[in-house]
Amino acid sequence: MTILPPSADDVLSPLRAQVDDLARALSAVTPADEQGILLKQRIFILHRTVEQHAQLIETLQGDVRSLVDGWKSRFGAGGGSSLTPLSSAAIPAQAIPPRLDPASAPPPLAAAATTAGAAGIPDGAIAVARPLAGVAVQGQPRVIDELNASTFVERGWSRIATGDYVGAEEALDKALTLNPGDAHAETLLGWAQMSQGKFDSAMALFQHVLDRAPDHALAHINVGYVLLRRRHFDTALEHLTRAITLDSDRKATLYAHYYLGLVHFEERRYAESIGALLRAIELGPNLIEARFELGRVLWFADRTDDAIAAWRKGADLNKFNPWSARCRDMLATIAEGGAPSRVA
Repeated sequence: MTILPPSADDVLSPLRAQVDDLARALSAVTPADEQGILLKQRIFILHRTVEQHAQLIETLQGDVRSLVDGWKSRFGAGGGSSLTPLSSAAIPAQAIPPRLDPASAPPPLAAAATTAGAAGIPDGAIAVARPLAGVAVQGQPRVIDELNASTFVERGWSRIATGDYVGAEEALDKALTLNPGDAHAETLLGWAQMSQGKFDSAMALFQHVLDRAPDHALAHINVGYVLLRRRHFDTALEHLTRAITLDSDRKATLYAHYYLGLVHFEERRYAESIGALLRAIELGPNLIEARFELGRVLWFADRTDDAIAAWRKGADLNKFNPWSARCRDMLATIAEGGAPSRVA
């Protein structure tokens, strides 16, 4: 009995259908459309799926080679026969996967590639997955870099959130090496730097982002924080208020209220500071630094019982968080008759 290999269409059709579907979605979405985030997630999932298939095929190739070697060792010498590797000419044409090239792609993919180029999306961003054996994708190295870079971006943000700013800077440097010019990665890198007191280099990054994207909310809130630290309160308020007005990034809106509370505290507007910090806590209940700073504001507003309650809540939220540790230290200081400092 002769076993014919399945055609490439049988193997690849489900994946090609997903690529075409995502290409149509990408051609329809605009840069300002919130669906772009969901689309990115779908593309990443497809990429991981094809990566898994590629790894399975590589394993299968190794197993088939072992079969070839096993046949040769048993029958090649003694039986006078030989099993020679098949050339590409000996393989049925329908079993060879075609090149996936946007220029010769089906209409949905080609149209999406044209739209993506006009929108400034890097070449090859439609061909999201590493190809199966024999499939070549135009612009593939760029796409792989972007996908790998996202891992370091997420790692960088995770380390910022836990106070590991040196580790965050290292991760985000790697992200930008893989995907230069990523505004989000640049902003987070600036965040990691400003948290270490590297204000000049951080401001250079934020300004670079805002020159290209004037409504980048996360860049605005970080500029606001640096200006706060430099005691340029009026200008800091402008940037923080703009981020809140834009309301285009939940994380930026959360931190804009938090930093706004710090600005009001510095200007001794305690009621406004308490209101801004409570809004930040409402948006992010696990933002323990906001609870720590709320305790300081309440203390200087002569609401000592409320201040202690705020620190106690922060201390209990996450014992591994450095801000929880600061809340516990502050409670110990108060218990020993001390008081918080006005200086952060």
